[in-house]
Amino acid sequence: MRSLRYVIVDVFTTTPLEGNPLAVFTGGDGLSDATMQALARETNLSETTFLQRAEAGGTARLRIFTPTEELPFAGHPVLGSAWVIARATPIHTIGFETGMGLIPVEIEREGGTLIGARMTQPDPLIGPADVDVEALGRALGTPLIGEPMRAANGITHLLCPVADVSAAKPNMSALAEFEAHTIYTWSPPQGDEMRTRMFSPLDGINEDPATGSAAGALGVHLLESGVIEPGRVYMRQGVEMLRPSLIEVDVAPGEAPRVGGSCAVVARGEFQL
Repeated sequence: MRSLRYVIVDVFTTTPLEGNPLAVFTGGDGLSDATMQALARETNLSETTFLQRAEAGGTARLRIFTPTEELPFAGHPVLGSAWVIARATPIHTIGFETGMGLIPVEIEREGGTLIGARMTQPDPLIGPADVDVEALGRALGTPLIGEPMRAANGITHLLCPVADVSAAKPNMSALAEFEAHTIYTWSPPQGDEMRTRMFSPLDGINEDPATGSAAGALGVHLLESGVIEPGRVYMRQGVEMLRPSLIEVDVAPGEAPRVGGSCAVVARGEFQL
């Protein structure tokens, strides 16, 4: 029988039981793909990660699973897994080997106290969504106020501008027809803050409280379209789920987005397999 230890960390928040929960298995070496997928189904969180020995010069190899599939990259799993490592060792930079290559994460400390982490994400590919905008609005339960865009950075995102994200009442089966991992709704920024919501019917996730990969892609799109200036924008997500999250997105012309925030470790345990 093998003991598999895990940590539950709430990501993109400083408050336990808010943000986006993540299960991190700290000893993933030797696990089969089928076992990791079964464990992800068992935890039944939006993502579960497995830390394994590095193979290509990074700090660790990071495997990311939803309850239904493995992902090459995702935002809150990278941040939360880095947080677990940074709590255990006084490291300043972590390099995760992922399906999208090496993802660097800068660890932020203040007086020796861990206060934040910030990943440099893959550059997203962004283009027109080429969808029926009215049908998409009906599926979301609220009309779009501009053209949606499709972005890809390891997973696909449909970036959907709406007047008020809280007004969305999504039809999940209708949204699934748009074939994107995330349907990411956003409302126009107010100063350096904005509101977002994410729906993921293809992964069996009705709503996600914090989606770092989509936030990074959205930040690049907003910069390139002139909606925001270079610098940091704060995206608030998860409010409607009573799991408020704060995602910090740094963007600059010609540079990959940097996405960060804080985390809260809330539980530890082990599986006996």
